[in-house]
Amino acid sequence: MTKFFILKYVAFFSGCASCFILHTQFPIPAVIASCLVGLIGTFIPMPKIYGQHPYAAIYAGSFAGMCSEGLISSYWELAGISVIGAVLYAITTKVFTGFGGKLGSIAFVSVALFILAKGIII
Repeated sequence: MTKFFILKYVAFFSGCASCFILHTQFPIPAVIASCLVGLIGTFIPMPKIYGQHPYAAIYAGSFAGMCSEGLISSYWELAGISVIGAVLYAITTKVFTGFGGKLGSIAFVSVALFILAKGIII
């Protein structure tokens, strides 16, 4: 079970960081950056035992990576968002089957929780 969580975390973080880098370092709109990350992520070969979960985690991470630079100031913060996102993804794997908006909701809640925690700590 731990290796599945680590895979989901790595997939979420790679999607999140890739999208964030694309729209902050290059003149690419955030929505297009997310689409590119999702598209390119589907071409990464994965063993069949993982199913579609790594691809969905990459795409959810790309949604979270659409944050502005005003909210996220370092890659450590992206790593924190990715931990929250991977945990939420793992918890809701069997909860919201068949409902649209799951990946975007996971991304929104993970970013919102991180920003809330960041505001409370600072």
